[in-house]
Amino acid sequence: MRVGEEIKALRGSHRYVIVFVLVLAIIMVSIALPPDNSGRGLLMIALTALTLVVAVWLSGTTAWTPRIAVGLVIFAAVAAACSWLIPGVKDEVGVATRLVVLSVVMVLPLVIGEGAYRSMKQDGVTLGVVFGAIANYLLIAVGFAVIYAITSDIETAPFFAGMKVMKFGYFPDFMYFSVVTQSTVGYGDFVPATGAGRAFASVQALMGQLYLVSVVAIVVGNFGQGTERQRKKQQQKMKELHKEVTQLEADQKDDKKDGEDEKQ
Repeated sequence: MRVGEEIKALRGSHRYVIVFVLVLAIIMVSIALPPDNSGRGLLMIALTALTLVVAVWLSGTTAWTPRIAVGLVIFAAVAAACSWLIPGVKDEVGVATRLVVLSVVMVLPLVIGEGAYRSMKQDGVTLGVVFGAIANYLLIAVGFAVIYAITSDIETAPFFAGMKVMKFGYFPDFMYFSVVTQSTVGYGDFVPATGAGRAFASVQALMGQLYLVSVVAIVVGNFGQGTERQRKKQQQKMKELHKEVTQLEADQKDDKKDGEDEKQ
């Protein structure tokens, strides 16, 4: 009973630290598990779906839920159908699954952003909003990893330089390369060989850095500060207090002057 009440209390709480942990788990699981693990893909889909459900619950929004469900079902059906028509695709079911995961990853920032915006309007920049911004940063890496994998599935040439054959199941390499690219570490163990791969890697590197110096920097810089309405109220109170103090000092001077006149 107590667990159920705690779960209900999380609705609309904007505690996006939970989403941050789930997204981090998606990255770690996709990299750590071996490529030929049959349960890795299923676990990835389950973690992604759970992250979406948790994000919607924490945001406290109901309008997003049916739209997300219907949109993902339609997208999955269209992706599965179109994948059969694309020449050179190595695994139609796998490509459709990756497209579905990509669609979830694209929807998640919208859900988190909408909830974080409402939270900032009410309480200013809280710790939950900060973790929401960081979770969206990690989602960029997950999204580009799926894009790299889909690009490799469609192209005939190996995605990475120095590899004669690129097997379909090597998604851990794409996730690892995505994280390294976004963090601009540049180990050099994986280098994109195709034009599309280099283009996507360049865009990711720029997006990652621009997001850090703009969104994350602004959010962290305003951490702990109240909303604009709260600041205006505080300023108004300070003005009223200053006016009262000034009036009190003036009254004291008048009383003192009246006392001196009476003595004379």
